[in-house]
Amino acid sequence: MRIRLYQLAKDLGVDNVELVAKARAMGIDAKSHSSTVDEAQAAALRAAYGGPRPAAPEAALPPAPPRPTPPPPSPPPPPPGPEEPVERPPERPPKPARPEYVERGELETIGVQKEKFAKRAPRGRESAEIIRRIELPKYDATIREYGPHVRIKERRQPGVVPPRRRPRRPIRTEHPRPGVAPAAPAAPTRPTKIITDYPVSIRSLSQSAGIKVSELMGILVKNGVMATLNEPLGDDVVATLAAALNLEIEVRRGRDLEGELAEAQAAPARPEDLRPRAPVVAFLGHVDHGKTSLLDAIRKTKVAAGEAGGITQHIGAYTVTKDGHTVTFLDTPGHEAFTAMRARGARVTDIVVLVVAADDGVMPQTEEAINHARAAKVPIVVAINKIDLPSANPQRVMTQLSERGILPVQWGGDVEVVQVSAATGAGIPDLIDTLAIQAEILELKANPNRPARGVVLDAKLSEGRGAVATILVQEGTLRRGDVLVCGTAYGRARSLHDDQGRTLDAAGPSTPVEVAGLSTVPAAGDTVVVLPDIERARQIAEERQRRAREASFAERKHVTLENLFATLAAGEHKEVRVILKADVHGTLEVIRKALNDLSTPEVRVNILHSAVGGINESDVLLADASDAVIIGFSVVPEPSARALAERKDIEIRLYNVIYHLTEEMKAALERRLEPERRQVVLGHAEVRKVFRITKVGIVAGCYVTDGRITRNSLVRLTRNSIVVYEGKIASLRHVKDDIREATNGQECGIRIADYDDVKEGDIIEAYEIQEIKRKL
Repeated sequence: MRIRLYQLAKDLGVDNVELVAKARAMGIDAKSHSSTVDEAQAAALRAAYGGPRPAAPEAALPPAPPRPTPPPPSPPPPPPGPEEPVERPPERPPKPARPEYVERGELETIGVQKEKFAKRAPRGRESAEIIRRIELPKYDATIREYGPHVRIKERRQPGVVPPRRRPRRPIRTEHPRPGVAPAAPAAPTRPTKIITDYPVSIRSLSQSAGIKVSELMGILVKNGVMATLNEPLGDDVVATLAAALNLEIEVRRGRDLEGELAEAQAAPARPEDLRPRAPVVAFLGHVDHGKTSLLDAIRKTKVAAGEAGGITQHIGAYTVTKDGHTVTFLDTPGHEAFTAMRARGARVTDIVVLVVAADDGVMPQTEEAINHARAAKVPIVVAINKIDLPSANPQRVMTQLSERGILPVQWGGDVEVVQVSAATGAGIPDLIDTLAIQAEILELKANPNRPARGVVLDAKLSEGRGAVATILVQEGTLRRGDVLVCGTAYGRARSLHDDQGRTLDAAGPSTPVEVAGLSTVPAAGDTVVVLPDIERARQIAEERQRRAREASFAERKHVTLENLFATLAAGEHKEVRVILKADVHGTLEVIRKALNDLSTPEVRVNILHSAVGGINESDVLLADASDAVIIGFSVVPEPSARALAERKDIEIRLYNVIYHLTEEMKAALERRLEPERRQVVLGHAEVRKVFRITKVGIVAGCYVTDGRITRNSLVRLTRNSIVVYEGKIASLRHVKDDIREATNGQECGIRIADYDDVKEGDIIEAYEIQEIKRKL
């Protein structure tokens, strides 16, 4: 028979843990005190402990008194005789049955009897034997009050300190005692100066000053400022609150990274560090005057042949080396929509080449290019192109230029004018020599040993490379791996490529280069700065993103009583919702501006979303939710996006020439315009006789004096040159036959619908409403 170890430990009087350890020491497999052992193992364990241990001696008890010997039993009494009466114990009266219904007096009697039985002393147990006395611990009673009506008696051991009692809260009385004036509540003390972090919002100001939000909002509303709880407040709004609250507010701003960056860039370069650099030349002029063709003739390339529609739609940056001289050329678009690109090209250039076609002369974009060059304060060199054409007239071109303040050197002015032909190559060497002379006069220099600084000419989202920016390095040297920030984008220059696609390790001043590795697509025209660490670049980019987001919030106008009706009327405008995707950021800006210029007070283009890159599923889902048209410029939709658009019947329009896009969008807006309605008079008829026909009404017998009266025309009844009624013709007859029209000199019967007050001599004028399609 097996026995558990804890039973054996109980028999031996040892601890369970000790017995388990002893069993393991003797080689017995014992995992815990619940393990079992057989009789042999139990005997071994008992032998190890010398048999079962005696139980612990109990406390000595006083000897029990000897029990008294009971007396011998007395003999039974003799049976009673016949004469002696037998005494019997009185019989207990029978227990009365409990009535179903107890009267009140009987209930009181029962209660008294119960009290008598309860007061009866219990019987003593004379035969009880005291075996052991156990002393219970003594407790001190403590009465604690937990309110005006709650008192609890607690017990605690002697020497133990009772827990600290929470002080009673004073009872608020709604009605004070008569004759006692209630104490005035103490006014909360308001600080005179607070310090809060930037940006300041109503919530942060309320928490710092301890002022209720409703009070702050009330002050702003009185001053005509509507702001939300977490909306950043401007410095003027914070000053208004401080004056109204008689409070000094100190705004604690973080580290001014932008200021530090500007100070570092504004540090002047030492003259001994400056080195000559290549000039940057921008080609400006009217569309189709041969700017790209002229640049192709210089570079010996064919860029113009591969452009969509034969027009340039991006800024192109190229480096050309001729006779030991290196020149960087910027080819800007000439289309009227690319004003921002031309202005950007003029700002970053050293010399402007104004290209004018010899057959066309000065055109609108030519004048605009002249203004851009003057605004940028850069010298101008005029290239009169297409002199090989039979219709070329260079003298007329120079006359037009002189009228606009561009006086050629040949006529005693200070502007170099070179006659060239991109088709034949004539005059190209003279143009290059002129540019070299201008560069020597300008003495262009830069420090190549400082951190690079430049400008973003254009940017795009390239598949496999991410965000790619075309950067013109203006100062310093940009190396692969440098940390740079440009606008709201930052990153590390993962790769550098020149205009011919060759990989570069570094790019010096006046070098255009494509940079990959940015966090997002920067905006064209953003300044590029190289920083020592990526963390600082990230902080600057995020701060710019936050400011741009706040500026977009600030542009939203709230509804006021003054603009309420204008806002309601604006909701009735017809609009074309558009989702716009383009290949580069510069083109995206141009298309946005061109589409917004098409809007009128009646119809408008609502650009819901615009971004650089291909058309994806998110664009299709947004178009489906907002009933918009997706427009892609020089991009294509992803296969999944195309399939989703076909399932949801979303229109995707793709373009690669900007004026095709604007023309179709203009036509779409024109279709939404309300047509112009004009009244065209068809003819007149004189009422010569009035007939009253039963169940028909009044019929006017008329004579058509001019024009014609048709069955479906509208009529105007005039009497003494006063319009009496306008309506429709109910019936038109000749004798008894219904006719479609009555011509000049014909008699007819006319019944006007819903009008019978026709008199002889009245004139009936027939007219119709023609809808004429409107143009933008």
